[in-house]
Amino acid sequence: MAKPEKVNGVFVLDASVVIKWFSEEEYTDRALKLRDDFSKGDIELVVPDLILYEVSNALRYNPDFDETDVADAVGTLFDIGISIIVPNREVINSAL
Repeated sequence: MAKPEKVNGVFVLDASVVIKWFSEEEYTDRALKLRDDFSKGDIELVVPDLILYEVSNALRYNPDFDETDVADAVGTLFDIGISIIVPNREVINSAL
């Protein structure tokens, strides 16, 4: 599992972490702890907008998920209030 990057008290997640919220894999327990800590307000989570496509694509090809399951999983990212960042010049420069 890719280690989430913590920048200024904020965890920046990649798709491999978010996919573990919906699919039992190695390190799922760690991924769920991040989600639970976020839900309790203990941490802040941020994801790039590309993650919506990455998670959709990964789950779409998982035989355990149908179209509704994939839509629900991606909808969760909106529903729980994670900050979805659209890259722009300022975001890119601050990441360098």
